[in-house]
This record gives sequence, C-alpha cells and structure tokens, in this order.
Amino acid sequence: MKQSQSLLYGGIVYSEEGGISLRYFNYVTPDEEKALFYLPPTSFYNHSDKEILASSVGAALYMPATRPTIAEDIAFGKIEGLVSAIFDLEDAVGENEVHAAEESLIHQMNKLAAFIELGILRSDNLPLLFVRVRSANQLNYLIERLEENVAILTGFVFPKFTAENGEAYFQILENYNDEKSSASPTLYGLPILESEAIIYKEFRYPSLQAIKEIVEKYKDLVLNVRIGATDFSSLYGLRRSPDMTIYDIAPIRDCVSDIINVFGRMDSSYVISGPVWEYFPRKGLIREVIMDKENGLIGKTIIHPTHIKPVQSLYTVTHEEYVDATSIIAKNNGDYGVIKSQYGNKMNEIKPHLNWARRIMLRSQIYGVLHEQQQYFGLLSIQDRAYV
Repeated sequence: MKQSQSLLYGGIVYSEEGGISLRYFNYVTPDEEKALFYLPPTSFYNHSDKEILASSVGAALYMPATRPTIAEDIAFGKIEGLVSAIFDLEDAVGENEVHAAEESLIHQMNKLAAFIELGILRSDNLPLLFVRVRSANQLNYLIERLEENVAILTGFVFPKFTAENGEAYFQILENYNDEKSSASPTLYGLPILESEAIIYKEFRYPSLQAIKEIVEKYKDLVLNVRIGATDFSSLYGLRRSPDMTIYDIAPIRDCVSDIINVFGRMDSSYVISGPVWEYFPRKGLIREVIMDKENGLIGKTIIHPTHIKPVQSLYTVTHEEYVDATSIIAKNNGDYGVIKSQYGNKMNEIKPHLNWARRIMLRSQIYGVLHEQQQYFGLLSIQDRAYV
C-alpha cells in the first residue's frame, strides 16, 4: 500500500489523498513531535464542541481587513503555525477607509470560498477565523453581504462591549444561528471589555455585573471574553514598555483582576483571553503570557506572526502538570482528601485542586503534553522553516 504523504502548511496538514487536520504545532516534524510530546495535541475544527473551541483560539493574529492577501496567506500557509486570525474592521482601519475595508473583506472571503470550491481547502478545517466589527449595524450588514460565506467564520469580535450595546450584538447573532442551515457551524460572539465604564473604578462592578447578565443570557453563543488593555491604558495616557507586562501597570492590573473575579468563577466560568501584545520583541510577551496563565487566562491577541509560537508553546501542558491533574481526577472518589504528587514535590488536595485539574486536562487535549524532560522552550527552539 502506498504510504500517505503530507505537506505542512501553517496550522493545517494536507494529505495528498485529501485528508486534512487542524491542530497545534503541525509545523514540527514527526521526529520532533515524538521527542517533544508525551501526548501530542488533538485535532479540532469550527464544528467542534464549544468548550474545545473556546480554549483553542490561542494566539489570535490580528489582520487589518484591508490586507490584500488574506485569502492567499491562509490558503497557502504563508504564516507558519497560524490556527486563529481576526480580520479587523475597527482600530486597524481608518475612519475614511471603512467602506473599502468592508469590500476588501468580502472579496477575501469570496476568494477563500473559491479555494474551498477548488479543493485547496476544506471548510470544516480552516483556521478559526473571526471578524472584529465596529458596531451591531455593521455586524448585521456583513452577515447579509457574506451570505453563505459567513459559514467560513467561527465568529465575530465585539469591541468596546458594554451593557448598552451588548444586547444588540447578540440578538443579531442569535437570529442568524436560529435561521442558519443545520450544516453550518455555530457563529460565536467574543466581547471585548475595554470601555471607560469598566476601567473607571466607581463604575466598574455595576458595569461588569450588567455585562455578565447579558453574556449569561447568550452564554451558548459566547466563545470567550477578551480584555482590551490598550484602550484601557489610553484612558490614562499609559503604555507598557516592551520589557514590562500589563500586570506592572497598576490601574490595568486592578481592572483585569476584577474582570477575572466576575467572569472566571467556576460556578459560571468563561474562557478569558489575555490582552493584546503590541510590540514586535518577544521577551516581554513571554513574561506576560506566563502571568496570563497564572491568572487563569487562556489565549492572547497578537499583532505579528513571530508571536504565534511563543504564545502557543507556553500553553502546552508540562508532564508534571498532567500527572498531577490525572491523579487528582482519578482519586476524586471520596476515598482521599490529599495525596502526594508523583513528582514528590507537593501535596495535591483533591477538592481544592479539582477545578484546576479539569482545566489542565482540557488544555492538554488542545495543546498537548510535553515529555518529562521537556519545557516550553523546546518548541521555541525550532526555527521557522521555508514552506514546501
């Protein structure tokens, strides 16, 4: 029997026999994967379960909707490791080019649809694609203009999401999902918290509670909650330096803490994504993602392809985390209260650490589990390669 040959393009594996799979770290060779991973990442696509998709957005690369090569970049794997992208119609687009950006986006989506029609791509395993809109009116307009091509998307990003505008966004999204073909994937909403009413302390908790009521109402359509730290910083005339993290900026740190307090509670938890990293250098980015993880955030908005690998790599699960999590879950039968870790360096308490363990198991499925002697930087040491 002829052995299947595969070509690596971005985050997608294409087989000469037509098979295709979207998963993390597809840019590593089989030998590298074997050396790095105790358990490799599993595949997913835009029809996957919402719990999987919410944590799979990962390093979401912003692309201005005016970018003329969006379709080609995606179809021919010009961006190694790309798993999710956000086509931006808001801050990345000037006030005088909004109409041109809309037309450009529609044109690029038509080209993606043509690539699918030609068999170059399969729609059910495209990278996770999102559009950041400027308003509810624009959301409605784009859904109408894109027609059946809207099914190429995984969702829409809602900037400056507030209690005043949030209902309108989700009503439009709900109407679309109620009327769509059963064969089309669910379209999700990703609200960005970045308004004055959230960062200004005297308004914060009433605003967050009002927003929480809206997202609870539409919870099945909320993929994750995103934090817009750049807009927050702007309101104080602040900007973190490339060697610092957003957690070093006191008013932003306090606000992020309160967002986690409201939306990260396990009795009604949402995946919360880390703030955008806006510098090209990666040193500060790595420090910030580590802090994101420690605070329970999953994924990050990025602005440059060189940020993809650091963010993705840092969300892999270490072997120690994995064996702790599996042990805690396995012993959750009422017979144990506390157990010594397999690594012999800590005590694992069954009830207090159970929610953590479940999150680790979900992350391990998406990002994989590293071998015992491997760390995140093993993936980072793999240099970018030219495409086949």
